[in-house]
Formats: sequence, structure tokens, C-alpha cells
Amino acid sequence: MKKLIELSIKGVSAALVCFSLFGIVWNLVNGGDYILTDYVYTKMVLGAVVVGLGFSIPGIVYESPNLPYIMKIVIHMGIGCAIFLATSFVVGWIPVSFGIKGCVAAIAAEIGVSFLLWFGFSLYYKKQTQKINERIQNKF
Repeated sequence: MKKLIELSIKGVSAALVCFSLFGIVWNLVNGGDYILTDYVYTKMVLGAVVVGLGFSIPGIVYESPNLPYIMKIVIHMGIGCAIFLATSFVVGWIPVSFGIKGCVAAIAAEIGVSFLLWFGFSLYYKKQTQKINERIQNKF
């Protein structure tokens, strides 16, 4: 349970930071005319929380010693990306008004960013593991 809470806090935090940064970029791209009505902002923030949980909670799969690493990635990212895409359509992150090309570009960008974040976290945890192993070896 402690691990799920820890994962959830990290996932929601990362999702809200990404949401804020992308919101700033979108606002700049639109010349400051980023107007949200009918609780759209609230829906988007809640969507970011759902996406954060959708990516972080399945990360518990990495605790399983029985699954091959590639299977862990497929489970984790498959669930996370599916939740991300579903949430994107519900809250309006996929610009359906831009047509099929706009939708495909947005979906590709979302999946690309998801894998970049996964890769960054993977590198971070790999470095942490190396540091811990070095400390253990230096003690003996």
C-alpha cells in the first residue's frame, strides 16, 4: 500500500507539472487567447490527475520478479497510454476540430512524450541503482 501511495504521488505530481508546462506553451502559441469555459479547466486538471494515476499505479508491475522486463514495460505503458488517450478525448486534449491529421499528430505527440518521460525515469532509477551498488561494494 505504501508503494502505491508513493507511486501515485509521483505520478500525479509529474502529470500536473506536465499539464502546467503544456498549458503555458499552448497559451503562448495562441497569443494569450487560451480561454476555457464550462469547467473545461477543472476537467483538464482532473484529467491530468487521472493520467498521473494511470501511468503511476501500473508501475507497481516493476516490483514483480517473475515478469520479463519487456513485459513490464508493455503492461505499464499499455495501461498508461490507453488511459491517457481515453482521457485526452474526454477532456479535449485531442483537437478533433483540427481533423484527422491534427488528431493523429496530437496522439503521436502524447505517446512520444509518454515514452520520453518513461525513458527519463528509467535512466534516473538506473543511476540510483548504480550509486547504491557502488556504496554497497565500498562497504566491503
